[in-house]
Amino acid sequence: MGRQRHSLQLTRKQQAYLADFISSETISRQQRNRAQVLQHWLADVPAQESGELLGLSIDRVYSMRRAFSQQGFNDYLHAVPRCGAPTKLTPKLEGLLRRLMRGPAPANHRRWTLPLLAQRVVELGYAERICTITVQKALRQISASTQRRGALKAAEGPCALMQAS
Repeated sequence: MGRQRHSLQLTRKQQAYLADFISSETISRQQRNRAQVLQHWLADVPAQESGELLGLSIDRVYSMRRAFSQQGFNDYLHAVPRCGAPTKLTPKLEGLLRRLMRGPAPANHRRWTLPLLAQRVVELGYAERICTITVQKALRQISASTQRRGALKAAEGPCALMQAS
């Protein structure tokens, strides 16, 4: 038993927008594929043929059609690409890492390392598991925000003195 064929119907305005969207040079390959899947569907091109023309599997074409049915015209075309698992980097986790970095390193270690920090985050129950790369990204964000705050305080210093005079 094969999949059922459903035809797509778009308004003239949506069809014109779709054609302009596909001809745009600023869209990503993923966005272009999404739009072309719609265009093929609108022209009643079978999913198998659409997949062959775009270099996609038939399952991918069907999942893109399903996504369109669920999201609607604008949300489907302008969807932000998402890949991988959601980040474990939360403000709570950042706060924990700040506190850990201020404190002493664990016994038998001269300083905190990424694996030690990741292990401690798991031990304290902030995450079931966490990659050292995620910890590294968190430390970079913490460092960048600390530097920005330091730069702001330095910039405020002379102004505050001038205003007090």
